[in-house]
Amino acid sequence: MKLLLAEDDRIVRIPVRDALRAAGFAVTDCGDGAAALRAAEAEAHDIVLSDVRLPGLDGISLFRKLRQVQPDVAVLLMTAHADAADAVAVMREGARDYIVKPFEIEELVLRIGRVRQELEFRRRLEAGGPTSEATRHPIRGVSSAVRRLLDGVEAAAASDVSVLITGETGTGKDLCARVIHERSRRAGKPFVAVNCAAIPESLFEAELFGHEKGAFTGAERRRLGRFEVADGGTLFLDEVAELAPTAQVKLLRVLEAGAFEPVGSSHPVKVDVRVIAATNRDLQEQIARGAFRSDLFYRLNVIDIATPPLRERRADIPLLVRDFLDEIAARLGRPVPALDPGAVAALSTYDFPGNVRELLHALERAVAMSRGDVIRLAHLPPALGGGGGAGGDAAGGATGIQPLARAVEEFELQYIRHVLAKVGGHRGRAAELLGISRKSLWQRLREEPPAGEE
Repeated sequence: MKLLLAEDDRIVRIPVRDALRAAGFAVTDCGDGAAALRAAEAEAHDIVLSDVRLPGLDGISLFRKLRQVQPDVAVLLMTAHADAADAVAVMREGARDYIVKPFEIEELVLRIGRVRQELEFRRRLEAGGPTSEATRHPIRGVSSAVRRLLDGVEAAAASDVSVLITGETGTGKDLCARVIHERSRRAGKPFVAVNCAAIPESLFEAELFGHEKGAFTGAERRRLGRFEVADGGTLFLDEVAELAPTAQVKLLRVLEAGAFEPVGSSHPVKVDVRVIAATNRDLQEQIARGAFRSDLFYRLNVIDIATPPLRERRADIPLLVRDFLDEIAARLGRPVPALDPGAVAALSTYDFPGNVRELLHALERAVAMSRGDVIRLAHLPPALGGGGGAGGDAAGGATGIQPLARAVEEFELQYIRHVLAKVGGHRGRAAELLGISRKSLWQRLREEPPAGEE
């Protein structure tokens, strides 16, 4: 994707440019807003990353002019803390995101990578794209567990009530929230994500509801809260179980009244916001311990969605391996690597307690460590039995290396045999755990089923 970078400080611009190029973007970098506007008029870009404070044409004015030149361009703003309110305000005009300086470049690249994924997904939908469910839907999988998840996500997207998403870390709760928003009637409005665990209790009210100028020491100007920024759209409260009791009370009042008072104001502000919350904790247990309010739970839990752990959707692992390797190779500009038998065996038998996120990170590491076109066991993380040096070549060099498609077939076969062993050879139970029919199980084992058995 083509990315336009506008930053007058070379100490910031050059490292950011180099990091984005390393992440696979075609970057045009400019030292001021006027040069960035000329570059945008000369050539269409997919993403624009601009500092708010630029000489001449500032970043916010640049954003507004870019909307006239290329209405669909995704704009992200870099801002100092003092200017964050301005960046938040233009999100309501269509800016995609903002990041406060100083920031870690890795975080910036990660956030821009998410925007790239969203743009690619939207383009596939607009172009018709592949028609299989696994490729046209951002939630990937063909197992029965994922089919149930997709049913819940689509039902939630068709409604406009609060949603509570539960599941282990790494199972894609944030992805489900974004898909619900993008497929709802609020798709053209803001999607604002809040990590509740990262907000100190003393700042919760100002962060969510905003504050007036002079409301407290350091409040030099009015600041919009997350609820007001999300007006008309969706507010995603991640790790909602981490909210302190006083914060839970304040959140409940807003959900019940649909209005709030910014810190330092006595005038209520009404908003139209859909709330999606997520947690990896058992909220019923939290309620029993007195750590979470039952009335807030019932307010959030109008529709409940549980994201399954990877060990309960084992039939999806080969598909995810293939898709992730395709994406990683494309991002790094490398050919799609093959898998040797040792890597296939490790991937097929590991339980992935970190779920899909752990699988993705394991494959990213393997591609980086392999430095070539073959992933061997030594290139995988130690938890999977790997962890050797970057060379990691098994004895015999490339002996036994196969194309990825063939390796994935063997991966599936080994995994099926692994599950069969776990259930004592009971094929009906194995098929149920794998999320496939008995007939499909027989076919993958390359055997004919008994007459009449499906």
